[in-house]
Amino acid sequence: MSNVCSTSGVDGSSATIERIGDDVVLCVAEFVEAWAEHEREAARLALAARRLEQSGEWAVDGSVSMTAWLRHHCRMSNREAATLVHRGRFLEAFPAIATAAVDGVWSAGQVHAFRTVTSRPLAAVLEEQQGELIAIAAELSVADTERTAQAWKRRPEAIVDLPEPVEPDRLLRTSRTTDGLVGKFVLDDYGAIEFESAMRIASTWDGKDDVRSQPRRSADALVDVCAFFNANHDRPGTPRSRPHVELMVDADTLSENPLGWTSDQVMLHSKTVETLLCDCVIHRVMRSGHAVLDWGRASRSVPQNLFRAVAARDGGCRFPGCDRSASWCDCHHLVYWEHLGPTAIHNLGLFCNRYHHWMHRHNMIVKLLPNADMEFTFPDGSTRISQPHAPPGVGP
Repeated sequence: MSNVCSTSGVDGSSATIERIGDDVVLCVAEFVEAWAEHEREAARLALAARRLEQSGEWAVDGSVSMTAWLRHHCRMSNREAATLVHRGRFLEAFPAIATAAVDGVWSAGQVHAFRTVTSRPLAAVLEEQQGELIAIAAELSVADTERTAQAWKRRPEAIVDLPEPVEPDRLLRTSRTTDGLVGKFVLDDYGAIEFESAMRIASTWDGKDDVRSQPRRSADALVDVCAFFNANHDRPGTPRSRPHVELMVDADTLSENPLGWTSDQVMLHSKTVETLLCDCVIHRVMRSGHAVLDWGRASRSVPQNLFRAVAARDGGCRFPGCDRSASWCDCHHLVYWEHLGPTAIHNLGLFCNRYHHWMHRHNMIVKLLPNADMEFTFPDGSTRISQPHAPPGVGP
């Protein structure tokens, strides 16, 4: 029996739309069984795809591969087609696992868990042990099967003569775009653990008012990790003497939208230039046209002793609601240096990397009050007060 409803089209005529039949409404037990049958059939189709691949019939119409044939004739995405082909190859190579998949003893997720860990050198070990592994994983969830597969992989790797790992174990590729930097990286187990730990520590969430997506918060955390290293590394120089970055600045543009670029001729956004000039500059070349006006740190950079004095007063990032410690922070000129703001304690405030950039992008107005509170005026005209952070162990 079908549900039928009538609607009126845009021309006023009546249109009848036949809706999905009631026979597809399943109870929970029926749905579980239907899904199990779906997976059993999917295993059979994967094996059939493998046999079709071996027969070469797919090439009759000029297709260049089995994957291409599936994309065209079965309306699959490239990813779906490739997954089916690789799954069929895996099931054919390990008949006991294929039988377990066709009989519903193993789910598709369990098959995938072992397929992803079985490299060519380990195939002979899996062929020998597949019966035992099927029995072990038969009652496990997919997550537990994945952990079992990872544990199994480590054991034969210790006894099988594996080829030397291809270097590098870690990979990082980046390229500059007009908006910033894009790239891809691959990390080994140790690198992944270090990276994930650093990201957890650096990641921030500003409560219900934080509208950033998770990818954006992760990107902000990565920038903060890099900024923290730049401010606290133990390479030549001392902490808070920045790494040697040469920033070229057109002095004629300082009062409005400063024009700046690196020694590699990478143009920077004016707000980035303002932020770098606030405290993050180690080596500065200031010029008007081709005339060099100033070379060096001059008075714009915040000396180490002055930074410590500001840190002792503020105790951490002063942006309302932020709890980043001083080690994560830069000194920010409350009245911009290019607007004749002095590099002095009464014109400096401590801000973490994220909010330091945020202040420059939004042209925040900040006043240091006599009691060391700071008054923030936001772009919409609203104001908020930030108090210095209490010393460790001292309550409000």
